Amino acid sequence: MVSISPVLDLLAVSVALLSLAPLRDVARLAREPAAKRAWQALLAAVAFCILLVAVKAVRGLPPPLDTATALQLILQLVGAAIITTFAQLARRTALDVVRLARFEAQALTDGLTGLGNRRLFTERLEEETARARETGAPLSLVVLDIDHFKRVNDTYGHAIGDVVLKHVADTVMAGMRNADTVCRIGGEEIVIIMPRIDPAQAAEMADALRATVGAMAVSVGDGRTVAATVSLGFATRQPEEDGESLFRRADAALYAAKRDGRDRVILAA
Repeated sequence: MVSISPVLDLLAVSVALLSLAPLRDVARLAREPAAKRAWQALLAAVAFCILLVAVKAVRGLPPPLDTATALQLILQLVGAAIITTFAQLARRTALDVVRLARFEAQALTDGLTGLGNRRLFTERLEEETARARETGAPLSLVVLDIDHFKRVNDTYGHAIGDVVLKHVADTVMAGMRNADTVCRIGGEEIVIIMPRIDPAQAAEMADALRATVGAMAVSVGDGRTVAATVSLGFATRQPEEDGESLFRRADAALYAAKRDGRDRVILAA
């Protein structure tokens, strides 16, 4: 009988080796630590099996090629092909998921400030309002507007206005909790959704944010700086109130803050 099992073993090893790079890429792309460890463990297991088959092919005594041996070798080849195909499909799927996540993030992000956009604000406010209705947890909303922003644009130009807006946005983000959602919903208007926090503490955070922005000087180049202040409207969800009503009350409080002299926080009625 002819013995060609080492050749077929090495062929199976060659096919299976093609699975290692895709499995490595999937392990790198995984975001969740548990999933990353699972893919790394699978990669290690496949590599170990490939090593065992390679050692068998190189050092083992090949059995005669009878029907049982032939069937075993065919199964090894088919198994190696399946593993390689699975690994390649997994990598392609992971890359598609990453692309979709990037597209989704772009669709929900304001391009200038990096904050969420109006779409994210609408979705998150609806989600948090529903959660507050179910759990009874407090939900507060802050609407913020840069004072005399048109004057900044008219005096220094829109490029400098963008620098000021970006600086204010960064300052707002730095002063918020991880649970809060900060979005730019148009022009220089920024909203902050603050779930599961005592309303008094949320109002204190809003006023501290006002003070922080007012104390800063934004460098705009050539040794020039621009000062900025903000007006804020603050509202806490009332029993059975929906998100749209909550936003209207906070927005009305913002306009009251502007009417009363700006650079202040007004609590909604």
